[in-house]
Amino acid sequence: MSRSPFKQKGFTLVELVAVMVILGIVAVSITSFIRFGTQSYTDSVDREELISTARFVVERLNREVRNALPNSVRVVSGVDKQCLEFTPIAQSAIYLDIPVAPEQPSNKITLAPFTSALVDDSRQISIYALNADDIYNNTNGVIADFDSLSPLLSKSELNDSTPEVILTLDTFVLFGADSPTNRLYFIETAIAYCLESGNLYRYKNYANSATDNTPIRSNNGIEDNWSLMAEHLEKTVLPFRVVDVTLRRNGLVLIKLDFFINLENIIFSNEIQVPNVP
Repeated sequence: MSRSPFKQKGFTLVELVAVMVILGIVAVSITSFIRFGTQSYTDSVDREELISTARFVVERLNREVRNALPNSVRVVSGVDKQCLEFTPIAQSAIYLDIPVAPEQPSNKITLAPFTSALVDDSRQISIYALNADDIYNNTNGVIADFDSLSPLLSKSELNDSTPEVILTLDTFVLFGADSPTNRLYFIETAIAYCLESGNLYRYKNYANSATDNTPIRSNNGIEDNWSLMAEHLEKTVLPFRVVDVTLRRNGLVLIKLDFFINLENIIFSNEIQVPNVP
C-alpha cells in the first residue's frame, strides 16, 4: 500500500470560523470591561470635581453673607434669573454724634477712634438700616456718601489719646433715627449670586436693571463685573430664600443648589445665619 510523501496540515473552515467567533467574543468582553472601567473613572472624576466646586461656592457664600450688612440680604428675580443680593461691610465704627431730626442737617459726623485705613475701598456709610428697602432704596436717611476721613490713621497709630475721627459727607444729610448702639457701618457696593441658564454667577460693581433690580452682565467680553462660580445646575423653584429676623433670632439664608451631571443629581442644602446688629 502506497503512502503520500507529504502529510497534509491546516484548519477547516468550520474551525477557522469558530476561532474568529471566540476571539470576537473575547475582544468585545475586554473592550466592554475597559470602557466600563474608564467610564466609571470619568464619572467619579466629574462627580468629585462637581462636589469640590459646590463646596467652594457654598463656603464662599457662607463667608460673604455672614459679612453682609444687617438686613441687606434679599432675593431678587428677573427673566430666567434668580439672585441672592447683599451689601458687604468694609468696616464698622462707633459714632459720637450724627445729625438726627429735629437737629439741623450736617455734613459732619464725629466717630470714636478706629482703624480708618481699612475703609479705603468704601465710599458709603449706613446707620440703622432695618430692612432691605432702607439700603437699596436709600431715600430715608439711612445711607450716605462720604468724601473723606480726618485724620487718616493707620492701625499702628491708634492709642488711647488718639483724637476723634471726623467723617465728611458729600452733602448735608439728616438721619432718620439713632442706632441703639451708636453703630455706623462703612459699606461696599452690592454683590449678587445669580442662578441663570444652568450656571451660577457672582456679580459686583454692576448697574441694576430698572425693571427687575437684577444685575446686568457687561457685554464687552471682559469679566469686569461678573465671574462664573459653578456650572451644571438645574433650575429650581427657590434656590435662595431669606427668612426675616425676629426679636428672638437672627436672619437666615436658605440655599439649595441642584447639580446635574452624567444623569446624576447632587443636591446641596445650606443654612446661613446672618448676624443682626443694626
